[in-house]
Amino acid sequence: MAITWTDDNHNISRHQNIGINDDEEDILGCCIVIIGGKSHYKSLIPAILSQDGFSNIHFIDAGPTLLQKTLELMPDMIILNMLMSQGDGLEICAALRDIDHFRNIAIIAHTPEYSPDDRARIYDAGATDIFPEPVSGREVRNRVHMYLKYRQGVRGLKEYHERLARDLDIARSMQEAILPPVSRLDQISQSHGLEIASQYEASEELGGDFWGIDVLDADRLFIYVIDFSGHGLSASLNVFRLHSLMWNDQNSDFDRITSPASYLEKLNRALFKLLPLEQYATMLCGIIDVKKNIFTYAAAASTAPVKLSPRSRDVISLDPSGFPLGMIGDATYDDREIAFARGEMLFFYSDALIESLDQEGRMIGESHFREICRTSNADSAKGQSFLETFMKNFNGHVTRPLCDDLTAITITRP
Repeated sequence: MAITWTDDNHNISRHQNIGINDDEEDILGCCIVIIGGKSHYKSLIPAILSQDGFSNIHFIDAGPTLLQKTLELMPDMIILNMLMSQGDGLEICAALRDIDHFRNIAIIAHTPEYSPDDRARIYDAGATDIFPEPVSGREVRNRVHMYLKYRQGVRGLKEYHERLARDLDIARSMQEAILPPVSRLDQISQSHGLEIASQYEASEELGGDFWGIDVLDADRLFIYVIDFSGHGLSASLNVFRLHSLMWNDQNSDFDRITSPASYLEKLNRALFKLLPLEQYATMLCGIIDVKKNIFTYAAAASTAPVKLSPRSRDVISLDPSGFPLGMIGDATYDDREIAFARGEMLFFYSDALIESLDQEGRMIGESHFREICRTSNADSAKGQSFLETFMKNFNGHVTRPLCDDLTAITITRP
């Protein structure tokens, strides 16, 4: 059966045919592969496309090397003649779709078949569209441009997501870099007679968690645990904002901190001026005094740290109440004290340990969290690491991936 075409615009320039502008010129360089067909067919579709300025057009005959040759060209579109002298058009179409590169590009079947069942079989084989018989020059132009624009849009979106993923990885690495390194924790542990363990897991999105611990003097340490609202770039940028504020303080009067509450008030005033509306941070900071056996702390709507002892099954929760940072410019905070003697441990953590979902889709919650602490503490009394045991028990209850950053720190006085 002969394949014919009509072109009622053959005397119109390519820019007038479809009204393309300069921004669409790059479409004309897309690679188009035409598979199968007799000699008169090989001049049919190309004649229409060449009139529009397409020049990257390739012909491949059916045969054992068809798939390899097509893959080598990495086309942006395939036009498949269903009336080829060799091979089965349906089988070739299905075979093309089995190759990763061809799963998301347009494969347009050129066929004279009019039967709905025949057309259905062509679509079932993987064809994106069909050029009917007789083929119209205007229809060829419009459909080719439409699918190539879509192809470029998908490619641009993929490149954007890949670039965004790389940027997020960089931001995540930068955020992890401001956390205390293990070597620093080892130094502090030795200088102040403590055992410090920590675990940080970034979520798939960027989060707003970070923490730190610094030496005030030979007897005192300053610890802080922070979680910004939200996820993504805004939360991550806020982390760097606050870290810069705190770093400036460390270079000035950080070693003269005597009141965690006053320090929170100072940070709150600064963040109130910096943060957009509805963004805020929760924070707990405190001073560990190993000489006086006291932990003095202040909280800004943080999670409630717990104190544990291997000699007791009690899980003592600290008071986390206080206004979030950045919400009320003149907010005030209170200093609170709790005994922190030898043999006791403080456990600081982010809300991922409470708000993550268990395997039945329910939030872990405070009571379940405390029970995991109690069980893990009993195991640690047998010589096992509390944090390792806790994370093992925690992972046995939750579903992953976690929806938020996970921060967990234990400070033990042996």
